[in-house]
Amino acid sequence: MLLRQALAPLRAANALQLRSTARAFGTSVPRASFWDTILPLIQGNRRERKLQRKQGGLLPEDYERVQRDQRREEMMAAQTSTGDALVDDVLSSPQIRDEELQARRFSEKREKRLARKRWGGLDENGQEKQEHKYSTATFRISPQKLKMLADQISGKPIDYAILQMQFSAKRAARRVRSTLVMARDHAAAKGMDVSKLHVSEAWVTKGTYFARLEIKGRARHGIMHHPQAKLSIVLRPGKTWEEREEQKIQKARRHVRSIGSGGVTRTNRKIVNGFQRPGWAW
Repeated sequence: MLLRQALAPLRAANALQLRSTARAFGTSVPRASFWDTILPLIQGNRRERKLQRKQGGLLPEDYERVQRDQRREEMMAAQTSTGDALVDDVLSSPQIRDEELQARRFSEKREKRLARKRWGGLDENGQEKQEHKYSTATFRISPQKLKMLADQISGKPIDYAILQMQFSAKRAARRVRSTLVMARDHAAAKGMDVSKLHVSEAWVTKGTYFARLEIKGRARHGIMHHPQAKLSIVLRPGKTWEEREEQKIQKARRHVRSIGSGGVTRTNRKIVNGFQRPGWAW
């Protein structure tokens, strides 16, 4: 406080000198800049966001759900002056009934969507299958060329499929490899075991074919079609690479055992009539 009082005359002298200098040069005193005006508002918004984060950081839809639950509790706890319930049956009120109907419709729609999905759906226990679907954007490539890469990675472990695309000479292999890496990272973020992931499905869909004019000789022309396609994959947990190799070895052993000796029986009996006469037999 004492320091502020001591610096007050200096501030007044500086302001007077600034005004005199401005008059000498024919200019006005500089006004407050844009940031001097907008910065307090930004800091206020930051303080509000920090306070909201400290209070729980609810999303708008979560905040609406909390408000809806509070209204329901207030309706159930509302009483008259005599102590009786203000609302006889809260669950039969139009607002609560509409909310329950909307939640039931959403659950039924979700079950129907899971039932008709080409990939995913429900397992034998009625739970959602553990899997992850990912796809590339539609880019310029022939669907036939992209299908060859899809057949190359289909059914392979995710790391083996990435390795195949890394050493592939095809131009689209780089995009497919980045798609596989991104899908693997997303599946790991969902809590899936990366060591057991394999490309369960891989299919190609056509995109928009752009038509362009092809100029030819002798005042003739044709139509060029630039194809586009998109690759979609589904990652599901399966057997690891070591388990697959062990399964192949066991299958080969069972195949050899099923063949047997080929009709040849080995015995230790002595050779009968083994004496060979010299010369020809006739």
